[in-house]
Amino acid sequence: MAPNKYKIFDKMIEGVQIVNSNWQYVYVNDTVVEHSKYSRKELLGYTMMEKYPGIETTNMFRCLEECMQHGTSHLLVNEFDFPDGTKGYFELRVQSVDEGVLILSIDVTQQKQAEQVLLQNNAMLDEKVKERTAELIAKNKELEQFAYIASHDLQEPLRTVSNYIQIFKEDYSEKLDVTAMGYLDAVNRAMKRMSTLSRALLDFSRLGRNKEIVTIDCNQLLTDVLADLENVVQKTGTVVTNKTLPALTGYETELRQLFQNLISNAIKFRNSDIPPQIHIDVSEKETTWEFRIIDNGIGIEPQYFERIFQIFQRLHTTDKYEGSGIGLANCKKIVELHKGNITLESELHKGSTFIFTISKQLSNE
Repeated sequence: MAPNKYKIFDKMIEGVQIVNSNWQYVYVNDTVVEHSKYSRKELLGYTMMEKYPGIETTNMFRCLEECMQHGTSHLLVNEFDFPDGTKGYFELRVQSVDEGVLILSIDVTQQKQAEQVLLQNNAMLDEKVKERTAELIAKNKELEQFAYIASHDLQEPLRTVSNYIQIFKEDYSEKLDVTAMGYLDAVNRAMKRMSTLSRALLDFSRLGRNKEIVTIDCNQLLTDVLADLENVVQKTGTVVTNKTLPALTGYETELRQLFQNLISNAIKFRNSDIPPQIHIDVSEKETTWEFRIIDNGIGIEPQYFERIFQIFQRLHTTDKYEGSGIGLANCKKIVELHKGNITLESELHKGSTFIFTISKQLSNE
C-alpha cells in the first residue's frame, strides 16, 4: 500500500490514484472513489485490468506504460466507459512516483458534453445556413430573371405607344390646339422616361451574368474609361488625376462600368462656377484594394448617404440632372460582386469621396 504521506490527498477535489509496477491500485482518494463508482475495498490491491477489462488497449494505458517505464509525464483527456454503461471524460495528469505512477484526474464530463452539444448545434446551424443561402440564391436568380424579362418585354409596348403618339401628332396636328399638343408632348416624355428606366433595370439585371474573372490593369481600364468620356471631359473642363493603380483580378466589364459611373457622377454633379476636379486614390490592405474617387462637386448631405445606393432613388429632379437613378445602385451591386463594400464621405457644397473595396481573393470557383 502507499505510504501515509499520500493521505494529504484524501479530501482533494481532484482525483488522485497510484498504481504500482504490477498495475495494482495502492492508493485512491475520496474523489476517485466517487468518480470510479467503486469503493476503496473494491479497488485497492486489484489491478486496473481486473477492474476495467480492455483498458490495456487504450491510449491512456499507453501513456501510463511510458510513464512507468521511462518516467515520461503526460497530460490528456480520456473518454472513460464505466462498468454500468455510462460514459465520462477526465483530464488526466500522469507522472512517475516511487511506488509507480500517480494519476491526477479532473472530471470534465459536463464541459465535454457542453462542447458536443455546441458542435451539434453548430452543425445544425451550418446546415440551416446552407439551406437558407441556397434559397436566397434561387430567389435572387428568380428576381434577376423577372427583372430581365419585365424590362426587356416592356420595351416593345413602350416603342409602340411612342410611335402612335408621333403618328397622332403628325396626322392631327392641325386639329389640335396648343394645350392638346402639350399633353401629347408630356405623354411622350413620360414614355421616354419609362423606356430609360426599363433599359436601366435591364442593365441592372445583367450585372454579374459574365462570371469570368480576369486580371485587369486598372491604369489601362481608366485610360479606356476617360477615352469614352472624352467629349464631356473636354466640354466641362474636367481634370482627372490618379495615383498609379494596381493590376487586380475581377470582372472587367463590371469594373469598367463602376469607374465610368463614379467619374460620370462626379462630372454631372459639379459646381456650376468651377471646373470638376477628380482624383482617384488607391491603397493596398491585407485582403482588399481600397479605392477613393474624390471630387469637388456639389456634395451630399449625410441623411442621404444610404438612400443614394438604392435602386431608382434620386435626390434631384430629371429637369435639373438627367439619369435613371440606378447608377449608384449598379455601383453597389458591382462592388458586392467583387466581395467589397462601397461607402461615401461628403459635405454639402464641398465635394464627395466614394470609397470602395475590391477583394484580392476572387476566383472563378
